[in-house]
Amino acid sequence: MRLVVILLIMASESFSLWCVDGNDCDTTCSFCEGAACLRVQRQHPIRGISTAMTCLPHDSLIHAYHPEGCRTELSTGEKLCLCSGRDFCNPANRTHLSLLLITLFMFLL
Repeated sequence: MRLVVILLIMASESFSLWCVDGNDCDTTCSFCEGAACLRVQRQHPIRGISTAMTCLPHDSLIHAYHPEGCRTELSTGEKLCLCSGRDFCNPANRTHLSLLLITLFMFLL
């Protein structure tokens, strides 16, 4: 019985928010939840280009101060994209590896 409760808890918590990779807000922000997505692209001398994307919650105020779209900082070369009109974050259901292993183990018994 405890195993069933653990499986239910793990299954109910197995979702996360992720950002769609794209730089055109008009074509890639059509299906989303959340307030906005912030996408930052930095140039590193050794590692090359790195991209970081994060979803902003509804109570975040950054999207109120910055216009939607992409811009490049001239001093650092950092490219910053902010999409909030139709959001840019998606609820992504994912299954934890441990949940799959426990389920497989139960079927093998």
